[in-house]
Amino acid sequence: MENEKTVMLREIAMQSEFVGSNIDSMLAFMRDVVASRDPGTLLHGFMIGCGDSYCAAIAARQFMMKATGRLVEAVEALEFSRYLVDDLPANSFVFGVSNSGTVSRTIEGVRLAREKNAWTFAVTVSEDNKLAQTAETLVKVKATPNIKILPDGSKVVTPGTITYTASMLGLYIGAIAIGERLGHLDQAGSAALVEELRSAAQAMEVADRTVKPLSETLAASFTPDRNTVILGGGPNYATAYFGMAKWFEGLTRPAHLSQLEEWAHEHYFMTSEKTDTIIILPPGKGYDRGLEQAQAAREMGSRVIIIGEEGDSAAEKASDVYFAMPKGLSEAVTPFVYKLPFEYLSCHIAGQQQIAFLGFDNKRRQEINFRQIFNSAEKKSA
Repeated sequence: MENEKTVMLREIAMQSEFVGSNIDSMLAFMRDVVASRDPGTLLHGFMIGCGDSYCAAIAARQFMMKATGRLVEAVEALEFSRYLVDDLPANSFVFGVSNSGTVSRTIEGVRLAREKNAWTFAVTVSEDNKLAQTAETLVKVKATPNIKILPDGSKVVTPGTITYTASMLGLYIGAIAIGERLGHLDQAGSAALVEELRSAAQAMEVADRTVKPLSETLAASFTPDRNTVILGGGPNYATAYFGMAKWFEGLTRPAHLSQLEEWAHEHYFMTSEKTDTIIILPPGKGYDRGLEQAQAAREMGSRVIIIGEEGDSAAEKASDVYFAMPKGLSEAVTPFVYKLPFEYLSCHIAGQQQIAFLGFDNKRRQEINFRQIFNSAEKKSA
């Protein structure tokens, strides 16, 4: 457990430098690969993946639409490959996201989309894996894998952190390159979006200094008898989904995901003094609704934890615990930064309560999980 915790903490701390140092090289690579492909009349965009990769697609949607001028949807890989791809519109482009490049359902979706003449992209770590070989265009990211093989042959598996950041960065960089290729972004527009990404990298470094110690202190209060509900909207619905996943992976403990509006319609009815309600609340289009939900949750006795912008007195007043994030970020890039509390909290809670990541101290659990993700039978071509 201690080794897993150490690895995860190291990877969380690496993320700011990773984003800052990879923007230019990844963008140069993407500009080169899309230059060789006739953009044609690419009208419809899709981003597909499973787990954290699906979250990355949700996070990138707003930025992708802004950069390309196209309607782009984030779709879970099975929903795409088994339900949507048969009726895929002409002139579509499809991003398949998988850190390992070996997830059966994402590979299947990309293959079927390519057979429909979609322009397919693989957001993955290597040109040698199956996803990269299935897609037409590679968006190469330079992240470490979640599954590490130690010198003695044993495996260390940690909840995704830097891998998720890398998948997001691949999509955001891909969006800029495609926006340029389609003629939607001029030089100034492209430079402005690149600067947004640089600002996110700097903000991750600043946020890390306060999020890490606060998370370590707060971790002891997340006892097994408490319920956790996580709210987010827009690009930070992805962050809420990602936060829920860290509870599953890091703690093997239930957590509930809620879209920012839907909390009042559903999760409100399970809210009590035994509930931790975590609200992701950057300045943006869902901000006013998030404050209303925070008030209602507190009235029902819940402990309210808000992740919001530094200096936001209204949000801080509405919370019992406040994670202050650096000012000035556009809402579209806040998923890079506002996810840090979930990474640190899940790691510290697991460490303090001696919980094995993913329950993989049970080798059979690991074996069955890998079979389900990496060795699932693919749908045959039409």
